[in-house]
Amino acid sequence: MNYKYVGILKEEIAEYWGIQEHKNKPILVYDNRKQHVIDSHLEDFGCIEEIEKIYNSLNNIIKNPDYVFYNSITKGLEYYKKINNHVCVAVRINSGKVLKIKSWYPASDSKIANRKKKELELKSISEN
Repeated sequence: MNYKYVGILKEEIAEYWGIQEHKNKPILVYDNRKQHVIDSHLEDFGCIEEIEKIYNSLNNIIKNPDYVFYNSITKGLEYYKKINNHVCVAVRINSGKVLKIKSWYPASDSKIANRKKKELELKSISEN
């Protein structure tokens, strides 16, 4: 199966979220993920061109996200970036040598606000 390198898990993100053992791991997107997004999120994006646009922007999203959230339930990082609308790129965290993009999809302002609120709650609990 073919893949494309899109970046690394930056050290500061890994340290912030307490997943230092994964810092500097390469982040890859496999060819089958594009079809997954088409099958699962075409209606959300409205057209295949928008999905392609995000696919071609994955390097920029991983390198320069507006916001990153670690979801401890799914064991994944959610990279958020505003490109026309907000998009979320989900990256699976695992014990292997690389991290893999699972999916990408539109994200609402309220979802991002909820993530930021949850982040504050998580950080508040961990500090006590």
